[in-house]
Amino acid sequence: MTTRELATAIRNITISKDPVHIEVMDAARAHPEMVAGEGRLTTRTMKSVPGLFMKEGAEAVEVASMADGRTLVYKISDGSWRAFGAIMHAALLEWGITTTEEAFNVYGGANIVGGMRAVL
Repeated sequence: MTTRELATAIRNITISKDPVHIEVMDAARAHPEMVAGEGRLTTRTMKSVPGLFMKEGAEAVEVASMADGRTLVYKISDGSWRAFGAIMHAALLEWGITTTEEAFNVYGGANIVGGMRAVL
């Protein structure tokens, strides 16, 4: 499945009027810790953005979809999650949504040695 096909599938479920799809999306949005795990960036972002569904996948694939159908999927080609937060924050800003996840520090041991931001 390509990222475009994944985006289409997630969008279709997000805007579906099928009661089963509605129930699943409502449950995921109401309990994001059951989607990604307690304390994860996906969970924190879903809790802070009403109507947002997000799901992490293997090999650094992420999907995000708003209740109105706006959907994005991205894959980080090296499989690392380093850039995940910066990419998601920048993408949500493109949609006019601000999040509290703005600082993406890069650490060398216990020291901050740099930062990361996405440019779209």
